[in-house]
Amino acid sequence: MRNRDKERKLFVELINYQLAEHGVTYEDVKDNPNWYMEYHTTSEKEVEFISHITERVQTVLGVSKEIAKKEAQWFILQWGLTIPASTKNSSKKSSKKRISSKNK
Repeated sequence: MRNRDKERKLFVELINYQLAEHGVTYEDVKDNPNWYMEYHTTSEKEVEFISHITERVQTVLGVSKEIAKKEAQWFILQWGLTIPASTKNSSKKSSKKRISSKNK
C-alpha cells in the first residue's frame, strides 16, 4: 500500500474514532465542511485522543514518537472537535483563583 493510501486510511480511522461517541462516522460528515465545529469534546478526552493519534501514527506510518506527536497536534488543529467555552472558562477561572490566592 502506498504511503498516501495509508495516510488516507488512517485519517478516516481517526475521524471515526473521535466521532464514535456521537454516533456518526466520516461517511456521515464528509460532505459538511464544518462538521468538526458541530460536535464537541472535553479537554480530558482531547488529551486521550492525542495519545491515541500518536500511537496510531507511530504504528501505521512507522515514524518516531516525536514526529507522531507533531502529527497529532496538526490533526487536532485541523480536525479536532471543539471544546465548549464553558469548559475552557471553568478551568481558567479555577487557575485564576489559585493565582490570586497566592498574591494575598
